[in-house]
Amino acid sequence: MKRIIDKVDILGIIGLSKNSGKTTTLNAILKLYQDIKIGLTSIGLDGEDLDQVNFLPKPKISVSKGMVVATASSCLETIKASYKILEHTKMPSALGNILIVEIITDGYMVIAGPTTNKELNQVIRLMKKYVDKIFIDGAFNRRTFANIEVIDGIILAAGAAEGPDMAQTIKKTKMIVDFFNLKKSYQFKKIPSASLIVQSKFGLYNFNNKKIETLKKILKTTNTEIDWVYIKGAITSKYIDLFTQKMMMGFSLICDDPTKLLISQHEFLNMTKLKIDISTIHTCPLLCVTINPFSPSGNHYDEKEFMNEMRKAIELPVYNVMKMEEEYV
Repeated sequence: MKRIIDKVDILGIIGLSKNSGKTTTLNAILKLYQDIKIGLTSIGLDGEDLDQVNFLPKPKISVSKGMVVATASSCLETIKASYKILEHTKMPSALGNILIVEIITDGYMVIAGPTTNKELNQVIRLMKKYVDKIFIDGAFNRRTFANIEVIDGIILAAGAAEGPDMAQTIKKTKMIVDFFNLKKSYQFKKIPSASLIVQSKFGLYNFNNKKIETLKKILKTTNTEIDWVYIKGAITSKYIDLFTQKMMMGFSLICDDPTKLLISQHEFLNMTKLKIDISTIHTCPLLCVTINPFSPSGNHYDEKEFMNEMRKAIELPVYNVMKMEEEYV
């Protein structure tokens, strides 16, 4: 795995679901890079992941001397390591302004970094002054990044926490891998400012909102004469349900990047049946998949079977997150 990660300067780690092994994967990767300066941050918060005692994110990340971390000020109140502040930023978050700190002694901490494209870019620029490589712990709300454009590669963590049916977990993982293999859209050079754009045979329509009612109205006007549709940000089931209900076929759907497709396997299958061509403005290589055969709920998978079946299903390197030290060193 180290040979794969060596090729990228900025790495993002995302999870198929909560408790999929994302933070365990990050901790194992950090052990491989104790000889260079590492920068760490996280993006996104989800209330489900907040500890009900101190209301901070529960996953603990292992930090060691020399690492540089960008995190909200409140996270430093519970840090189990010594640190010094390198820079105060004016970037606000629900847990306080983002600070850039250097770790002085080994320990553990929670990390809650920036949540917007602009702020993530700023944090990365600040950390680049101090580090050789940057790792970004993916959004707590599963598998989306605010801005994939600044990331050189991504690792996907998939685990038994997704559900008791191992075959379904593998199918969902393959779907995400397929998303990352979607072709690049050349319709736009950068992310459009409009929230919704529809190109029909009658003209081009731009909207500053992406409400389903707005899309319904323009589809009613243009009927089935649609060439392509651009939807900013997350593309969820409500849009795919509309396309299915209207039996819209043979048009192109453009999204910002692969992580913005927050849809189910059934909805993805419906899009395939409708011959909807999906493309992404920004592409990013998915480097490998880590698997976690254990689930907090007790719905564990057989680890050998999980590994073998996952490797059959996808054409990417697969690593067992519970045996990171054995497999990665």
